Amino acid sequence: MEKIPASAHPMDVMRCVSSFMGTLEPEGDKATAQSISIRLIAIFGPCLLYWYHYHKSGLKLKGYTGPNDSVALNFLKLMTLKTKKSDVIDPIIVKAFDVSLILYAEHDFNASTFSARTTASTRSDFYSAITSAIGTLRGNLHGGANEAAMYLLMPFKSVEHADAEIKKIWAAKQLIMGFGHRVYKNGDPRNAIIKEYSKKISESKVPGANPTLFAISDHIESMMLKEKKMHANLDFFSASAYYQCGIPIDFFTPIFVISRTSGWSAHIIEQRANNKLIRPASNYIGPKPMPFIPISDRAKM
Repeated sequence: MEKIPASAHPMDVMRCVSSFMGTLEPEGDKATAQSISIRLIAIFGPCLLYWYHYHKSGLKLKGYTGPNDSVALNFLKLMTLKTKKSDVIDPIIVKAFDVSLILYAEHDFNASTFSARTTASTRSDFYSAITSAIGTLRGNLHGGANEAAMYLLMPFKSVEHADAEIKKIWAAKQLIMGFGHRVYKNGDPRNAIIKEYSKKISESKVPGANPTLFAISDHIESMMLKEKKMHANLDFFSASAYYQCGIPIDFFTPIFVISRTSGWSAHIIEQRANNKLIRPASNYIGPKPMPFIPISDRAKM
């Protein structure tokens, strides 16, 4: 973690953790697919935060936060450096973070899951399959929608300001991230859950509580549904929920990795149980074959 530059993208850190762990604890008799998946889910967050604090302030994280801490509580304690027994993380933040991990855990044959299964189908090792998935999620057409949604929301000062700016974005025919879904055409059922937690945080007394941010998000959701017939997906209100929890925006997609590793792992295990090499067919639609002209005849042309 200390060798990875401070300028690295957090998703690159996650990719490196998966790949490097494959050299330290290679898959074998002791390291099974299930044990590796649990191990990666446990260490992704601490590794990311070790790198973050080391390059931010020179701090080297040490020890554990608590044997009974959940993945969510462990991450939040290390992020805020509240690791003493007397330190308290507000329960609403812990719950919201934990719920988001559950909601992001698995979602059918998306691009990263397909990458993981394709790699697994070649009989490659578990770490390679997870690393393939992380590399795929790194692309902003798959991952990063919650980050993009937050960057959209940050400049808006009020509901009225947001209303005017969204209309300008529409006029410029620009994309608004966090809306629409390839599977959920009539609304993402996960959205209502994370929206409720974003609302709860905004009404709480935590330092990052931001009622204006939630009101703006709620208004934009209504605008998009009314004018564009597009529903908010999980990413849109995850943005305001994470931001109110004090989580750096660059961590939004790495948190997706922590969560989705459970889903990727399940797919890898399932692929191996009844494996067949994944090799999609392609249809050639280029120019028609040209007649072959012998070399002896080409000089005459």
